[in-house]
Amino acid sequence: MVDARLCGHRMLKLCRHVVLTLAAGLFLATETGAAQLPYGPASDEDLGLPPDLAPSPPRDLPRDIPGRRIPELTVFSELTSAALADKAVPLPQANTLAHLNYQNRRMGRLALSSGAVCFFNPETILVKFRGRPLVSALRVEPMREWEAVEVLRRRADVEFAELDTFERRQFWPNDPLIGNQWHHQVIGSAQAWNYGLGTTNVSIAIVDTPFQMNHPDLAGNTVSGWDVVSNRAVTSSAGIVHSTLCAGMAAAVINNGVGGAGAANCRILPININGAISEMYNATLWAATNGVRVVNISWSGATNVTLEAAGYFLATNAGGILVMSAIDGSGLLDGPNQPDVYCISMTDAADNFQGTMFGPYIDFAAPGYNIYSTTTNGGYAYATGCSFAAPLFAGVVAWMFSINPTLQPSDVISILQTTAANLGQPGWNEYYGWGRVDFGAAAAATVATLPNIATITWTNNQVWLSANYRPGLNYSLWRATTLTAPVWVQISGAVQATNASQIIMADPSPGAGSSFYRVEASSPQSR
Repeated sequence: MVDARLCGHRMLKLCRHVVLTLAAGLFLATETGAAQLPYGPASDEDLGLPPDLAPSPPRDLPRDIPGRRIPELTVFSELTSAALADKAVPLPQANTLAHLNYQNRRMGRLALSSGAVCFFNPETILVKFRGRPLVSALRVEPMREWEAVEVLRRRADVEFAELDTFERRQFWPNDPLIGNQWHHQVIGSAQAWNYGLGTTNVSIAIVDTPFQMNHPDLAGNTVSGWDVVSNRAVTSSAGIVHSTLCAGMAAAVINNGVGGAGAANCRILPININGAISEMYNATLWAATNGVRVVNISWSGATNVTLEAAGYFLATNAGGILVMSAIDGSGLLDGPNQPDVYCISMTDAADNFQGTMFGPYIDFAAPGYNIYSTTTNGGYAYATGCSFAAPLFAGVVAWMFSINPTLQPSDVISILQTTAANLGQPGWNEYYGWGRVDFGAAAAATVATLPNIATITWTNNQVWLSANYRPGLNYSLWRATTLTAPVWVQISGAVQATNASQIIMADPSPGAGSSFYRVEASSPQSR
């Protein structure tokens, strides 16, 4: 007689075969009334710099960056040349001199019809040529950047062109206070943690000035990151408040007896930027090619088409998701909803919509009003901002990937859409997107995607099993005779039949005595 035990199992293998749709669009500075102004300095207030940010980068930062080259100058008459694409340098290899312009506060300025002024990296245009995989940088004549953008957009071989704008962090915190993390009760974190705390097989990148990497409540989950400004590793950082709060919301260590808890016990790492769109793009590409599946950017810029290209690269090359904060403020922001950038608005403890510009760019909502998280000097603080809703959402996404690494980005988003708490009318709306994230409900739905064995029977000296099934994965059946230091043997030809939700498997020769079974599901190999 066979003592058959149920044992569902999952393979820790990243899915790298994802097909999503790239939608090109542009929001910033498309108004017909936009006009370029003379170059001028930008103050810390203009750039939205937090008060605790030390001068960065160092004043002796060299013009040349190892591994990157400055694009040769393209004069205005060459912008219609058939060979223009050959002069463009793909962003990961391009030195746009944004680091020096930021350091010296030498900024291009564009006056919008709304009366606002946006700041950009002088002499640089970001352009995506059709048929080429990466966004590139063109170096153009000074004071003719906006004219160059308008010319490039008329080319048939150009998917999009835009200025390399400097974006802003979304808010910074109040004075530190000791309190509790009410957001975990609201989103159902405890229900999710009943299934697991997350694993370090999944990494979250916090794209910002690096956080305090040795914070007692972050160090256990923190690994080295990358500085896209100087093109070198980040191995230590005292941090700033903004990024350290973000890191804690995503992945402060759970159940370590210290401070609070993030959404998931996943790896977390810093990627340093000053705020240029090109830097955000490079940060996301670096993450995608270095084992990171979740990228959080708590800055403005979520409607940007270059960042959409970055999100698409992350999804298709790493099976990952790019999360960004909505814009702090009030009123309508009529920017496009980029399909591979997931933008998070802010709610409070009573699920009220708080301090966020609403509009079609919003995808989900999460707690961010008066939250409590890690801060610098090993401390904790209350803070308010969409900046902190985004990494909480990113932590939930990372937890889902860690529970079932075969999930594709579209699977994760579908689960989050289906399980989100409807605030306002059912379905999507321009305040909460698909709703406020419900971690507990999303966790239950994530666990249901695992290949859990539903039934097991002994028929004609064979063992027959059924398990839940998702098309597109590879399934295998394994047997062991003990669960103490088990030796698992794969059963060849086990799959007998499938339908939309169930797989039938058989072991034709189970042998005498007890047997234990597990079903594994793995993603297809990358192309």
